[in-house]
Amino acid sequence: MILKISLTVIFGILLLFILTHIRPLNEHEINQLGTKRRGKQIRTYFSFDRREVGVDKEFKKRMNASGKFYPIRERLQTFPSVAAALLKYKKHEWNIIAFERNKEVFLIWCNKGQDKRSVTLNLSMENVARIAYEKGANSILFFHNHPNPDPGRYRTNRPSDQDLKSAELYSAIYNSRGLNLFEFVCERGRHFEYFMSPANSFLPLKEFIEVITNINGNSRLSNLKLHIERIF
Repeated sequence: MILKISLTVIFGILLLFILTHIRPLNEHEINQLGTKRRGKQIRTYFSFDRREVGVDKEFKKRMNASGKFYPIRERLQTFPSVAAALLKYKKHEWNIIAFERNKEVFLIWCNKGQDKRSVTLNLSMENVARIAYEKGANSILFFHNHPNPDPGRYRTNRPSDQDLKSAELYSAIYNSRGLNLFEFVCERGRHFEYFMSPANSFLPLKEFIEVITNINGNSRLSNLKLHIERIF
């Protein structure tokens, strides 16, 4: 009896949901679903491998402390692991800036910080933006390490307050120029993403809204599917 009542209640709730969600989506709901689809596609584009990798030890030793550009060809998916490997065991803080285009990192900048606690970038934000524009980059990825004096006792994979403030400042500048910004802390060969800010012009929301609008209202079944996708 209890099972029968439970199934009746569940069926009633399901029927009520269907009857109230066979209508077309309104403007707010279309935007909501468009934003959800865009977010998923952005996250798919920027899907990073978290496995540790090996790197050229000689290249790692020759990284210019004062700062230098290096041409490179590395898949976007694996580059954060490469950057983490390059910064592994560094006793001072280092910066790596990666320039991405079409899911490939094609250029990086590396420089050593002033000391074991300072993240000093020897390249101005304006120069980073200019180079990204000239090279046709889609995204800029910032990496820096937090040297760990005692890995057995401490974890240094979290961004500092200054890291977060700088990320907000950088994102306002780079996003306004159509550049995506990602920031990572690296510790012991692993990368930890702490900031993501895609530019509005990257996979623009209006394109997702147009696709949904063209489907919306075609049939009750299509309306229901859109509502289910939006809610769940």
